[in-house]
Amino acid sequence: MRVLAHAARQDGFGIVSVLVAIVLLAIGVVALSSSSAFLVSLRTDAAARATAASIATSYMEEVKRRPPREVASEEPATVNETGREAEEGMFVRTLTVGPEPSVPDAARVTVSVQYPAGFGRRRTVELVTIIYQGP
Repeated sequence: MRVLAHAARQDGFGIVSVLVAIVLLAIGVVALSSSSAFLVSLRTDAAARATAASIATSYMEEVKRRPPREVASEEPATVNETGREAEEGMFVRTLTVGPEPSVPDAARVTVSVQYPAGFGRRRTVELVTIIYQGP
């Protein structure tokens, strides 16, 4: 009888306590892994945005070197990360030229570059300048 009474009073962890601890640990691991995936997506998005801004800047400089009267809108072009036209490129570059109402004899030039963002989205970087075309 004495042995049974001693066994009933033993301290320790019950199965319910162990299961609760495992569930809490699993929730913590899932939360850490999802936040880690989100941070990797943000880092990739920032790199793609920087590349798109570089493509837009270099193309805008190329457009500025053209004779002002020859600057005209262009169809969207698929380009690679160096800004060269390529069918397998991840970026889409567009040149839009229109009148600038606030400046006579000037054109508003916009270079847009679409880039892949995280989770299958696409975002756009735009550069705008005004080119004087003369009377």
